[in-house]
Amino acid sequence: MKPKEDQMYSHFLLCKDIEPKQKCFRLRRYNQGVFDDVFHEHVPEHRISLDRGIEMMKALVLRHGEFAAPYILRCYLNSRGRDPEAYHFQINIDYPEPGVIRRYCGSYNVQAWMDEVIVPGKFRQKPPRQEKKVLKI
Repeated sequence: MKPKEDQMYSHFLLCKDIEPKQKCFRLRRYNQGVFDDVFHEHVPEHRISLDRGIEMMKALVLRHGEFAAPYILRCYLNSRGRDPEAYHFQINIDYPEPGVIRRYCGSYNVQAWMDEVIVPGKFRQKPPRQEKKVLKI
């Protein structure tokens, strides 16, 4: 059974201001039972590559997660060797709405993500306009 198209999208915290050719960065932090929005900014997509965007999200999580310097260093180690142990961010991918990809990472109390319109033709399409039919008597 094929899922309905609407079921393929998370619809989680959509940015109402994102436009094609932009990247939307967001950060939120858990604070006493609720998430507070800490950072929300748009940049032209040609100004930041995917790799740099992911590194920037990691930096935001580490900064706002208040991690100690040794932990931060271990987040940037490669996987060759065991001492000291390397900690790796898991980068997850989601599709919050048609035409948009989200890449996100986080810690126990901080979440960061980057949204990008990848298929402008599917992004926030308005349904076709229905013509009113007039019955002639």
